[in-house]
Amino acid sequence: MKRALTFSAAVCGISFLAAIIFHLATGYTGISPTIEQASAFRTFASLYMFLPLLTAIVLQAIEGNIKVERRALRIRITAAHMPTGKFRPHWSWLAGSLLAPVVVALSILFSAPFADIVGPKEGMIAMMGSTPVPAEAMAELDKLTDFSYIAITLLSGLLAGATINALFAYGEEYGWRGYMAEALGSTKFWKAALVIGFVWGLWHLPLILMGHNGYSNRALGVVMMILFCLLAGVVELYLTRKSGTLWAATIFHGTINALAGLGVLMIPSGDPLITGATGVAGLAALVVVIAALYIYDRYISRDKIFG
Repeated sequence: MKRALTFSAAVCGISFLAAIIFHLATGYTGISPTIEQASAFRTFASLYMFLPLLTAIVLQAIEGNIKVERRALRIRITAAHMPTGKFRPHWSWLAGSLLAPVVVALSILFSAPFADIVGPKEGMIAMMGSTPVPAEAMAELDKLTDFSYIAITLLSGLLAGATINALFAYGEEYGWRGYMAEALGSTKFWKAALVIGFVWGLWHLPLILMGHNGYSNRALGVVMMILFCLLAGVVELYLTRKSGTLWAATIFHGTINALAGLGVLMIPSGDPLITGATGVAGLAALVVVIAALYIYDRYISRDKIFG
């Protein structure tokens, strides 16, 4: 627990300091930003995802848990006791990929009582508002049916979730489901998942206060993000302990990030606190997925991860 607390304090301290420096350097608040400010924030938010990994590696080096092997022109760095696993296809990768669109689809479904759900094309036009749409772009958009648009988005999201998005998600997963989970040692599953999930959610605080996820009330948005991370963290720690690697959780994380925008498009009138993957609807979707995993773990799986 001491190592977990040290990591929590270090990663939050370093990350919050980085966010303060970014804010002072750019003046970004998320309110009517310039194009340059918005672009800078997207870059910062992407790099922010690597801070848990960098913090964990520094702590591992201090602890003497980093082993460096030099073979010819290749250098291999191995972190002791980490569930990194070999980078090779595993059934858990498919589980991570498929659970993510289930969460997003359920979040859209559960948003229906609170906002109108529209087709993605209509949602895109609604989000553009008064911005004029070039005739050529509108003609290309008209060629797509809503079904084909969703199918293309789903396929591209699955691809991105397992590649470029997974690269950035790994920056977080190495710290949370890797170093911190290992630091908690034999802590029971539920306690470990909730402790990690809470700190993970709190770590998002500067991003949420700067407008990330578009919450109308940013203070409530911080609370919502913590709740989201508590539940998503249960799924991701389950995938990690079940497979013995970080890759399934990484792909799940990356795919959620890639597909969450579909909910934004299809619920343009929704309040992000209520609708979409990171609203109340998303929390309900995660509860359903966790319940399904629990039933599988309790009655079908030989390995009892939930305990």
